[in-house]
Amino acid sequence: MLQNIKLGFNGRFFPEMWRPAIEEIAFAQDAGFKSLQFIGKEEGLDENDLGAPFGDVRTAFEQAGIVPVMELLVRIAKNGRSAKGNRPIDVLHNNLPAIQGLGCVCVHWHLTQPGFRADNELGWAMEEWDDATSVALETVLQSQLKEAVALGQQNGFLFGIEHNAPDLSTFFHSPERMDAALTAVPDLGLVWDFNHPTLEQQLDFKKLANRVSMLHLSDAPLPKVNWHLPVGKGAVDFVACFQSLLMSGFSGPAILEIGGTPWSGGFGQDSDENLIQSKQRIEQAIRQAGQIA
Repeated sequence: MLQNIKLGFNGRFFPEMWRPAIEEIAFAQDAGFKSLQFIGKEEGLDENDLGAPFGDVRTAFEQAGIVPVMELLVRIAKNGRSAKGNRPIDVLHNNLPAIQGLGCVCVHWHLTQPGFRADNELGWAMEEWDDATSVALETVLQSQLKEAVALGQQNGFLFGIEHNAPDLSTFFHSPERMDAALTAVPDLGLVWDFNHPTLEQQLDFKKLANRVSMLHLSDAPLPKVNWHLPVGKGAVDFVACFQSLLMSGFSGPAILEIGGTPWSGGFGQDSDENLIQSKQRIEQAIRQAGQIA
């Protein structure tokens, strides 16, 4: 069970908390992690972002026995393009040199509406779309999803899409809408973020467990979602989620995406200590799930 799930974390390549990629890989190896996530850039992740040539970073991954994955966060307007005019598929193409150079095994889109600072308790808001607008764009994007899946098959990575938290988005935010995308694009993977669904949605996401290609793991004080807390500081039922995954035969990366958000105390909670403790708690949850499954 544990050997099939490659626990990892979101690489801390942020201006306020930056490590060269090779040093982050060394920490991951010492702590027993098996995967590491990069966040692509709209114009394409480059070697300067990592502090070393792609080939050197890839060698470090191979020597450490760790697999790289990549998330492509793209904020798109109602016309399906970013503020810079890029479509999601353009952003994927822009990051292919890094994906190929690093040897990423999984790549996914996290597509959201444009956001802005707001005077509310969250401090952040998304453009408001009605359901008809969201569904129409999700349907239009199916052709790009098919192209992205094909690119993955040609270049040796699984391609997936992450669902949004419903409190921030009306776009790809429910199990029903994700099921529609997965049905329309048969080889598309689902990136299941345990911290995004409401309690009511969680059961239906479990029904999609056989389509999951990758996981994002963090905690939330349910019924509030999208807090990205270290594991154990919220109310997410990790055992029940992993039970569904084990029964479906899931095998793949499971990325700790902790660090906090403005409404949960702010960023910076993804310390070495919190990552290691969260890893231990996830491993225990997987063991318990295996005893039930």
